[in-house]
Amino acid sequence: MRKVIILLLVFFALVSISTVFAADSVNAIIYPLESSIYDNMDALYSLCGMVKPSTNRPWSDAQARRILSRVDAVSLSRVALSLYDEILKSLDEGLRWKFSDDFQLSAGINFGLDLYAHSNPDQFNTETDWERSYHERQSLMKVYFEFTSGDYFYTTSDIHYKWSRADYNDHYGKYIGSNKLSKDGYVGSYKPDDTSYYVDRSYWFTQRLGTNFFTNTMNFSFIWPKRAVFSLGGDRWNFSINRDVLSMGNANFGNLLVDSHDFSDFARLTMFGDYFNYDLVLMFLNTLVSDNEQHATTEGRMFMIHTLQFRAWDRISFTASENVMYKYENFDPLYLNPAFIYHNLNNRAMFNALAYLEVNASVLPGLEVYAQYAMDQARAPHEGDNQSDASGIVAGVQYTNALGNGVLTSYAEFASTTPLLYRRDIVDFIRVNRYWSHSALDGSFGGGHVPFFDYIGFPYGGDCLMLELRSTYTSLANWKASAFARAVEKGNMNMFKSHSNSGYNDGDANYAGKTPSGAVIKQFVVCGLEFDADLDEFFKWPGVKLSCELDWIGRCDYEKASKSRSNMQSDVQFTMGISVEV
Repeated sequence: MRKVIILLLVFFALVSISTVFAADSVNAIIYPLESSIYDNMDALYSLCGMVKPSTNRPWSDAQARRILSRVDAVSLSRVALSLYDEILKSLDEGLRWKFSDDFQLSAGINFGLDLYAHSNPDQFNTETDWERSYHERQSLMKVYFEFTSGDYFYTTSDIHYKWSRADYNDHYGKYIGSNKLSKDGYVGSYKPDDTSYYVDRSYWFTQRLGTNFFTNTMNFSFIWPKRAVFSLGGDRWNFSINRDVLSMGNANFGNLLVDSHDFSDFARLTMFGDYFNYDLVLMFLNTLVSDNEQHATTEGRMFMIHTLQFRAWDRISFTASENVMYKYENFDPLYLNPAFIYHNLNNRAMFNALAYLEVNASVLPGLEVYAQYAMDQARAPHEGDNQSDASGIVAGVQYTNALGNGVLTSYAEFASTTPLLYRRDIVDFIRVNRYWSHSALDGSFGGGHVPFFDYIGFPYGGDCLMLELRSTYTSLANWKASAFARAVEKGNMNMFKSHSNSGYNDGDANYAGKTPSGAVIKQFVVCGLEFDADLDEFFKWPGVKLSCELDWIGRCDYEKASKSRSNMQSDVQFTMGISVEV
């Protein structure tokens, strides 16, 4: 422990006496999705009457600079010019220390303290009951490190001291014998065993008043780094191996192809120009759902994605993407050819394809419309009706305008997904991540791994209707305020229910029903206010940020036949956080 304290003191001393150097651009730097570059670039393009830039994110430094270069700075309005300057300042900032022409280095510690409160801990007692999820809650401490070597290489990694997603104080249930399995014992196409548990009641998300502060290492999450990037890149290309948040799509709330609500492990090759972008992503997925690692199989899963983005005009862009989930025991590189037509890989025991289309259009300066469509299953000519159609659509309209010393952005977004989107026997589009818990899950001594299942794409999955309205004001004085409302109807189909009318997941995906399906469905409404601010005017060093969020969630069961509602529940949820970076 004494050695750790000494190392931390040395680190603080180096940070305190450091001099920040002006940095040359490094093509290979990858900007995380939390960077202000993305919102500022979207707003700048919209104010200029241009359709939003590449929706496959994150971007490299070279790609971001190429996107910015399309904007004519001479003709910009005052607010648009301020956005342009802010983006350019972020890009030119570089890393913290510059030791020579070909080596730059950054390191730092971020301390974050959160306060959580909610009014109904008895009925809202798991992560999914909160608007602000586990991944949006701050780490108590994060140590990060990044460096570059020359113009073409960049790497970063971090260490987090954060509350565990599967805490030793949580109450756990066993999958076997619960209502979270099909008749033949599956969650989607994964088969839990007698050592597979789930969080039935979360200690962290149940507390009426709580924080992210803890000293007991039994609360500590071993899942780190959260973000780790190895990147090589030039002025028109980038190759990276990542553990990072990936977003592929133009939606604000949730994308059908790959959404940003969780970290992913993937390799990515991007080729970009002024009129055409090509993206190849190989996403590597965990397949072990058991706590007993001796039960591990040789099965592997890889989500293979290639997208073609066309931008022939400044006002219209179009994306076509073909994607396939590859399940294997003996990996065959034969299938990695990105020029292949994935839908020709029609071995249902190994592959499941997902087609994706996206369009963005700038109708007037500030006014945009957008849509995306994903199709997992459609009945082809000469094909039987033993498989139900599976698809989804997200569409929206967004308006951005300069207002005072900032930008006001408002949108209305609608989503509709059929019950069997992401679902199929043998191979589907459900993912699983494992988190370690110190709890004695089965009542004996010791801890174990807990699987968390999720969709790769749209957060609510299939069998869903959703409408969200949101307005966000971003001040050039480094603060942002947002208000939103979301209404959702969710049918009976979920990842714990069989996709087959037989109730067995080894059967055909023939579950029938119109969204939202079932005699009794779930309805819920979420309303919220958010505020974020950089407090640079008050604290020049170190950097201090403040964030607040107030949400109200109301939900009930709706019976279609009688048009009546029952089991009404509501919760007021409040989060306030402050972070200090040194």
